[in-house]
Amino acid sequence: MIALVVGPDAATARERVAALARRHDPAGSNTSHVDGRTVALPSLISQVGSVGFFAEGRVVVVHDLMARASRVRAGAGDDDGAAAPALDLAPLFVAVPPANLVILVDQDLAGVPAAVRRALPADGEIVVCEPPRGAQLVAWLQRAAREAGGDLSAPAARHLAGWVYPQTWSARPNNPRYDRPPDLDRLRNEVEKLVAYAHPDGVTPRHIEAMVARGDEDQIFRFGDAVARGQVGAAVVELARLLDAGEEPFRITAQLSQQAELAAVLAAAGPGREPAAVGKDLGLPNPSRMAGVAAARRGRPADADLRALAGALEVDRATKRGELRRPEDGIYALLAHAGGGHGTGGA
Repeated sequence: MIALVVGPDAATARERVAALARRHDPAGSNTSHVDGRTVALPSLISQVGSVGFFAEGRVVVVHDLMARASRVRAGAGDDDGAAAPALDLAPLFVAVPPANLVILVDQDLAGVPAAVRRALPADGEIVVCEPPRGAQLVAWLQRAAREAGGDLSAPAARHLAGWVYPQTWSARPNNPRYDRPPDLDRLRNEVEKLVAYAHPDGVTPRHIEAMVARGDEDQIFRFGDAVARGQVGAAVVELARLLDAGEEPFRITAQLSQQAELAAVLAAAGPGREPAAVGKDLGLPNPSRMAGVAAARRGRPADADLRALAGALEVDRATKRGELRRPEDGIYALLAHAGGGHGTGGA
């Protein structure tokens, strides 16, 4: 049997691999681990094709091999340094006898490479290790706190999840390029640190804000708020930090455009509607985000939201027509609209 285990969550992947191995080899006496980054394929084929002691089935766990089958390997071919073909795993899969279990695990991959999926036999198993989100993530955080000997209430757990993963803790975004899945290893470390810090009391939001660094998305929110308020000077400073940190320009542009859309919806909803209620009506993964959008709108001219939305549409069309060619051009165009609508503002 063959099982392919991928991330994106490393902790979940480790748990699933351990469960698969125990099911096939409860005592663990016939289980071995192999570094797939360095092993030669003929040697690995020999290992997976051999039987265990007393003709029992073996479990061979191969780490980080699938990534080698998903790309062309530079410098691994002829003497002139030409690229060699990606690793073909079909001979490996054919060599696995029915009594053995081979687990290929690449916890850094979010999906099984197409070439590996095509070579997988029909009875092979694919395990994608998504972390829990929403209510399940809150329950997981509370359980982790109990295992660490502390207490974390449901509201505090939600605060921690939103503090570290403000946009993605409750649900996956529609565009997977912008997903930042919760990392259970990081969250467990944070919970254990918080439990020790709060002892003998339970963890509170005050402890979280004092001890835990905010998520990367928070910097994008600060940039978006500065743009929405027309504070172009502050926005330029935040933009430089984002780009220096390697943030993708198209993601920043999408964030600004979405902010303009949400602000226009809030304006149309009228002053009597609660921002979070509007977010729920829109089906946002995190409806409370609308509170931040509402705060950024305060003090702006009455027509500012419609002008910002018109500017976002103009930038989108100019990008699709090829008038804005570089990835950063859309951001600068939106900044220019913000400056023209509200003045440079400054930090």
